[in-house]
Order: sequence, then C-alpha cells, then structure tokens
Amino acid sequence: MSSFWKDKPLEKVIRYQIDYHQIKQERVKPSKRLEIQEANDQFFVKNVSTLMSSAKFCFFLGLGIVVFTYLITLGLPKEKIFIDLRLALIPFFIVSLIFLIMHYMAPIKEIVLDRLHGKITYPRLFGNKEHRTIQFDSLHVYAAMTTSGDMAVTGKKIRIKDRKYSYTWDLESTYPEEYWSFMVWYMDKNRPLPPGTAFDEYRQQDFERRKAEGFPKPLYPSRFETPEATPAQQRERKKIGGW
Repeated sequence: MSSFWKDKPLEKVIRYQIDYHQIKQERVKPSKRLEIQEANDQFFVKNVSTLMSSAKFCFFLGLGIVVFTYLITLGLPKEKIFIDLRLALIPFFIVSLIFLIMHYMAPIKEIVLDRLHGKITYPRLFGNKEHRTIQFDSLHVYAAMTTSGDMAVTGKKIRIKDRKYSYTWDLESTYPEEYWSFMVWYMDKNRPLPPGTAFDEYRQQDFERRKAEGFPKPLYPSRFETPEATPAQQRERKKIGGW
C-alpha cells in the first residue's frame, strides 16, 4: 500500500482565521474562466483547471520566444544566418496556437460547495468532463508537499484523494491550511457565513434560517469564536441556541 494512504486526512476543524482567502465581492466573476462563479448562503462555485492555466502560460511563453527571436533576426544580414531562424520559429508558433486552443476548448471544471445540503462536487483530472458529488463529511483531503524540478521542497498544498475512484484534485497551494479552514467554515451551515464582502448581502437571510431552526450547534469544531455579524444577533443566538 502506498505510504500516501498511511497518512491521515485533514480533520474538519476551523483552525485558522480567514484572511488571504476571504471571498471579496470583486472576486466573484460569473461566466469568466478560472474565477469564482457564485458565492452566497447556498453555493460557493469556483472554476478550476490546472490544464487551462498551464496551457495559457505555455501559449504566452511560446509566443514570447517567437517575437523575441524574430526581432533579433531583423537586425542580422541574411548571409550571416546559417538557418533562417524566422522559418525555424514556425513550429514554436504552431505549438503556441495549439496550447491556446487547449486553453479555450478544455472542459470547464468546478469545485462546488453546497452549504445547505452538505455536499461537494469536484472534477476528475485532465480532459475528462466528469465530476463527482459526495457528502462533505465523506471528503478526504490530505496535505502534500510541493517540489521543484530538482525535487526540492517548495511549499505545501492540499488535495482530494479518493481511493475507490482514483480521483485526485489539488485544491490549493497558497496558504492551504487557511483555505481548508474556509471550506470547513463555509460548509458548517450552523455557523454564520465566513468573513468576506461577497457574503455580506446574504448574512441576514442566513441568520434568519438558522434562527428558524433554533440555532443548532456547529457541525465542526473551531479553534476560535465565530460570532454573528452584529452584537444583537450574537445575543439572540446565545439566548436561543446557547452557544
């Protein structure tokens, strides 16, 4: 058995305050690739695709090589050039176009958090359009190290791993522990919404829903207090729910 499976999945605990991964209103850009599509009291939806972002990078890298080399050859007499470098650049240009097509034609992949029903939808890798939806309680997320080309450790990331279906998806490599805390906090429908201006217009209706349910106790533990949006709401929660 792989040593990967000997590691324990991350606990569903809110360990970190949400700072870097606050969802601000200006970050919500529906219909724009690789952006947050929706963020409210019911769903958090984000486009994610390693393939598309890598393809876009490769396109601009190849295009940059073509343009830079072409500009250099403009100042050289033809008789001093062993091979017409401008012709040699054609394959680079073609490959760049292929990567650009890959960027726009690759299937859309999304992470979908369904707060009220406690479900998460996540994608398969590469060109497959298939997504899988499971209960958030069943989700297994592991911490892994990121490495450079020479295998030197460069940081951390968190990833989904499912042995039965062999699905793996890297969730985040920038402040990954904080991102996991954001996910756990958002998916705890008994807590107020996480900090972030994108959620501000939904806080009142989310409060009223939880109030109508009698302010049930949180689903997941937290290392710090998660107060309501206002002191008055906090007092009401304490009176009715006792926490």
